[in-house]
Amino acid sequence: MSGKSRTFAAVFLQFETMKKAFQIICAVAVITLMGSCGNKNQYVINGTVADMNGMTVYLVCDGKDAPVDSAIVADGTFTFTGTVEEPWSAGLLTYNGPIAELIVEPGNIVVKDDSIGGTPLNDKLQVFISGLNMKEIRSAMEEHIPLYYSATSAEERAKEEHFIDSLEAVLNARMLDASWNLYHENSDNILGLMAMRAISQVGTFTYREFDSIMKTANPMVSGDDDMVRKLEQLRAIEATSAGKHYTDIQGVNGKLSDLIDGKLALVDFYASWCGPCRNEIKDNLVPLWKKYQSKGLVIVGLNVWERGDAEARKAAHEKVMAELGITYPQLVDSTHTATETYGVNSIPQIMLIAPDGTILARDLRGAAIEEAIVEALQK
Repeated sequence: MSGKSRTFAAVFLQFETMKKAFQIICAVAVITLMGSCGNKNQYVINGTVADMNGMTVYLVCDGKDAPVDSAIVADGTFTFTGTVEEPWSAGLLTYNGPIAELIVEPGNIVVKDDSIGGTPLNDKLQVFISGLNMKEIRSAMEEHIPLYYSATSAEERAKEEHFIDSLEAVLNARMLDASWNLYHENSDNILGLMAMRAISQVGTFTYREFDSIMKTANPMVSGDDDMVRKLEQLRAIEATSAGKHYTDIQGVNGKLSDLIDGKLALVDFYASWCGPCRNEIKDNLVPLWKKYQSKGLVIVGLNVWERGDAEARKAAHEKVMAELGITYPQLVDSTHTATETYGVNSIPQIMLIAPDGTILARDLRGAAIEEAIVEALQK
């Protein structure tokens, strides 16, 4: 459940922000590749879209803050032209969200509806995407995510979350099998990098397992920034796994150690804008605080990833505390490194720490939180 819950939270984040819409649902369509944006051979991107006349489409190169180019949709079409030295990944975006992800390479690239093609790499990518057959899962996700948010009880939310987790399990299994096949067939080119990025997102690895894969990978893959970050994340998870001593965190109002040393502590990494975080707080953490505070439990809300400037982050934190009735201690990450320290890439992340500082459990969600507390109190 722990791996599922992390991805589950990410699904909601992606639906809320539209930054990487349907990253889990159609992961290949939004998994980007590293590459240079140089000049050599000509490419043409011809796109056909519906109901977007007059809108601006931006061509964005992975890893670049500014768009490479922009075009206005006229009569349902848009065109980009340019030159490329090496294939690189790109996103076609509007202010309403993404249109498509593709590989920019020499030739005539065609983008229409949900498909890409016209050049060798994009043709292979489209075959891969089509073979995943994600439409029915996308449809089911779109149906049940609103039901999760509109649920009026913890039981209803848990039911919807369980259903979404089951869909995700099917999706991940398909993605992992197909991505390994794509990687083995293209381990020395950009499609192999794309495949390994998918594998790193949906697969479950220890640090040693992933490090072993990288040691035999093409340097283009092993040297990719995302692969390096993945290894760093797995190293941090290993260093802060169950059985290890917790690592202290500096907050704007003190240190984590100031709040938990010598106590049984439940630490919740969360943000005010995170729907699953808010529901976990409302359904479980606030009631558990009232129930077990007198028995020696301390709960610490570790506020991370708030948006905006310092004033906006402070206001958002104060607002969520008032709205959800949070009265247990809070720590606001002052260095923005708390999640990196613990290898956290999505929230909520809830862990239980023993009075002697040993991490007893990570990735706790729902009923498993109280079960872990009860077990620890009985020792």
